[in-house]
Amino acid sequence: MSKMKHTLPLVAAALVLTTGSFIGPSFIQPEAVAASKPAATTTTPAPSHVIGARTAARTPAELLMILGERIKNKDVEGIIALHEPEAAVVNYDGSLVQGHAAIRAFYIEWFKSDPVLTVNPRQTVTAGGWRTWDGKTRDRTASIMGDYTLTQNAADGTRETFTGAFCDTVKEQWDGSWLYLQDNPYPPHGGPAPTAAHH
Repeated sequence: MSKMKHTLPLVAAALVLTTGSFIGPSFIQPEAVAASKPAATTTTPAPSHVIGARTAARTPAELLMILGERIKNKDVEGIIALHEPEAAVVNYDGSLVQGHAAIRAFYIEWFKSDPVLTVNPRQTVTAGGWRTWDGKTRDRTASIMGDYTLTQNAADGTRETFTGAFCDTVKEQWDGSWLYLQDNPYPPHGGPAPTAAHH
């Protein structure tokens, strides 16, 4: 289930923009607008928690919920939008499906089995991060742990059901939204591999 590089220029830009909003009006004189000119139209920018037409997660719990909705709707591009570019999905054997292209291919293939997934989060632990210039903590990491039930088509066309535990790692972005770093439906385990690949 499911960067701190160049942060100083971002903070500096934010400070410059904020400073400009305080000192700008006293130095900028508006130009007279001719009566014959039509009034300029303005557009209201989308809130920071909206990416295009999609809502971004504001908490780890919301991220898990949105992922579940997009899995239910088989919305592959919506699922990809919830992952960092180098995020990974963990396979049963411990190998990784890493990066947007590989995760996209993984979900396209998995959806052929017509999966129905029910997720029960049991514990979320949030830690780390950096204090920003405005006093907010950003860039935190969280682990979401719980269990799930999955029903999907088997190779012979019958429906099969799996249960398991998961431990996902998610990360807060600098705009306050959250994205997947690692979707791990197979925390440390033993025993034989399942008879069919599943999420």
